[in-house]
Amino acid sequence: MMNIKDLFGLASKGLATLALTVLVLITLIARPVVGQKAERALKVQGSEAVKTLPGSGKRFALIVGVDQYADTQITTLGGASNDAKTLANALIRYAGFPEEQVTLLASDQPAERQPTRGNILRRLSNLAAVVPSDGLLLISFAGHGIERGGQAFLLPSDSQVSNDVDLLEQTAINVSQIRDKIKKIGVKQVVVIVDACRNDPVGRANADNPLTAAYTRGFNFDLRNREVQAFATLYATEIGHRAYEYKEKKQGYFTWVLVEALRGGAANEKGEVTLASLVKFLQERVPKRVLQDLGPGKNQKPFAVVEGYRADELIISVRDPKTSGSQPYEPDMSNQTDAKGRDTAVELKLTDPNASLVGTTWSGTRAESGEYTIEFLKDGVLHYIISVLQNGVTSPRTVKGTWKQSGDSIQIVIGNSYSVMQGTIEGNIMKGEGNNQEGVSWKWTLFKKNKL
Repeated sequence: MMNIKDLFGLASKGLATLALTVLVLITLIARPVVGQKAERALKVQGSEAVKTLPGSGKRFALIVGVDQYADTQITTLGGASNDAKTLANALIRYAGFPEEQVTLLASDQPAERQPTRGNILRRLSNLAAVVPSDGLLLISFAGHGIERGGQAFLLPSDSQVSNDVDLLEQTAINVSQIRDKIKKIGVKQVVVIVDACRNDPVGRANADNPLTAAYTRGFNFDLRNREVQAFATLYATEIGHRAYEYKEKKQGYFTWVLVEALRGGAANEKGEVTLASLVKFLQERVPKRVLQDLGPGKNQKPFAVVEGYRADELIISVRDPKTSGSQPYEPDMSNQTDAKGRDTAVELKLTDPNASLVGTTWSGTRAESGEYTIEFLKDGVLHYIISVLQNGVTSPRTVKGTWKQSGDSIQIVIGNSYSVMQGTIEGNIMKGEGNNQEGVSWKWTLFKKNKL
């Protein structure tokens, strides 16, 4: 019998060494208490500061949220996955990121989208093949972090905590490893956002887990040696303090306010949210909200370090004219799902069924496997049909999948999310790009045949 991989025998695509623009947002939990230098608030260096981010088509994102851990010693979180999902939605809706270029790994996603060490590092490596040299890469990590031996680690879902740094190097992700990967790819612009210290990952659930200086060292880049062209690091709280979860919203306070800022809460009179206005909004709103909800003694104030960027001119997002920037952002979780066989990295809402693809058949051709057919059925179900030669006899083989349509945008998921195809509909032609679990990408075109 032929398995899914055989049906989609795709030629491997080599990785290209790229110089690219990277926006990295990392939400994590740090540990020991370290004093903070007062001057690390917001500084801009360099006479030729970067004032703009790449266009929408060149923006890519890898967003990670870890609530559940295989190691029972690590405490469970309640808002990391929601932080990741609401941030992904906000980037698409307000910050100019195309839906098909936002990848989500979170604890409530299907197996192939789980935030394991291997998945995180593989997805990061795969992005090097598609992000253009003048593009933008956003990486967000929401979950636990830990410091051991003066080194900072992110904890993916399959990590194992230990005082043994060698073991952590094998199961966790050293922040310096992420920085080195970025440097090897040729990153020119980097923005890091660290949402830290909700609770001790290996202690009591309510024990503090303050941000440490190890993380601030881990995400710094050397502009003088041209490691990057510009970078900014935003921290959810000051060194020596912890961050808190907004239990009513099942999110962290920092990310909740960050999304509110991106949607227009931090916008100027032109509706533009700059890096400087974003930082100012976070520094004002987060402490106020935490104090209001949790009471005296609960302090959380974000801070930022910016080098090479013109923060007051760098536009991060644009306010949606249909919404009011003064109203808090209420994430719509209704279109988030972890249903088996569905890829929730990008969620599209179904349009009016009468205007959808229900009941139509489309065909395409692959050099490796010949002609194939896709039948679009009701309730978002599809049949992927391909001819298979077995024992000298050619016969059709059907693989089930799912589809979602929003206007002229289409998402096709084959099998249990083995292959994902994103594209647009132009009359009787459908075309776009696809990728599979092996990290292979390709371009595809479908032609409409007839109604079923």
